[in-house]
Amino acid sequence: MFSPKMQDSVFGLLYFICSLKGLTCSQWTMKVQDQVNGTLGQNVILPCVFTHPKQNTYTGDITVKWMQGNKHEPIFQCKVHNKTNRQDINCTNPRSSQQTSLQGNPRKGDTSLRINNLQFTSASQYTCRVELNYDKFEKHTMLNINAPAQILSLSMDFEVQGMMLKCIAQGNPIPQLKWTTSSGLLENAPNKTDYSNYIVASSVLVSDQDVSACQAVNSLGQDQKTVLPNNPNCSGLLVTTILGWLLLLGLVAFILDMMRRRRAQRVMLRDIGVQQVKTSIHQTNETVYANIRTCSVGRESRHSDVYSTGALREEGKVEKIPSCRAPKIRPPGPPGPPPDIG
Repeated sequence: MFSPKMQDSVFGLLYFICSLKGLTCSQWTMKVQDQVNGTLGQNVILPCVFTHPKQNTYTGDITVKWMQGNKHEPIFQCKVHNKTNRQDINCTNPRSSQQTSLQGNPRKGDTSLRINNLQFTSASQYTCRVELNYDKFEKHTMLNINAPAQILSLSMDFEVQGMMLKCIAQGNPIPQLKWTTSSGLLENAPNKTDYSNYIVASSVLVSDQDVSACQAVNSLGQDQKTVLPNNPNCSGLLVTTILGWLLLLGLVAFILDMMRRRRAQRVMLRDIGVQQVKTSIHQTNETVYANIRTCSVGRESRHSDVYSTGALREEGKVEKIPSCRAPKIRPPGPPGPPPDIG
């Protein structure tokens, strides 16, 4: 009996000789679908199921690789040791995204690939490859991405003759574009198709007074967008409305500025009035005090109080101010005898 390592070496040598002579020495089987249809934005599974000659006795590593297009670098790769008592599966995704993942179990011969969130760039040929320690096998499958018709944009450009409309749509199968106006269906509208991106574009010249619509149709669905006529009266009304609002805003700003100026003027006048009142009071006080005679308080004035005509009033009361009686001036009498000389 040969050891497992010796068996692997023998099988490897036999397969190498068979490959050199162009013979089929392997009992490999791999089942994939020639074409798989997916829908834009949805998920899909690419089936890949295999068997190999040492299906029941192989204890080495199983390496699963998925390649896209003609590239030799895998977009997804997993490696597992073929022992029933070990459950670890080491998978790597060079694109560092969650778009692809392993759907099956390589120990049971299932290496199907799951692709999430399909995009049009996902449409391609995919290669499922299984590598063992002594041999490898691979097959190809084609992934198609289907999508209902969708209008990406509807733009307009005004010209002297009228209005030029451009409609761009996308879908798989490639959608057909149909133009309709108030006058009816436009026949023989030119189309330009980009098959690599599943895009079709069309441009037509219509009157700026027509209601025009672009319709995109394929076997999976349809989409439509409409352009309203360019009404000059509506445009004039819009301009008039905008000017009216601008004038109203200007008037409101002018009124607010005038109110602010008047408020400032009132504050200034009030300050001037207070200053004038203070000056008047000061002058009045000076006049009052100027009318009061100063004298020494004698015996007569000590007990007699009079009200001065220039007395200050405070809070409705008259303050008593002691008054001084003027000294009596006696009239000159007859001349006396002459002084005695001698």
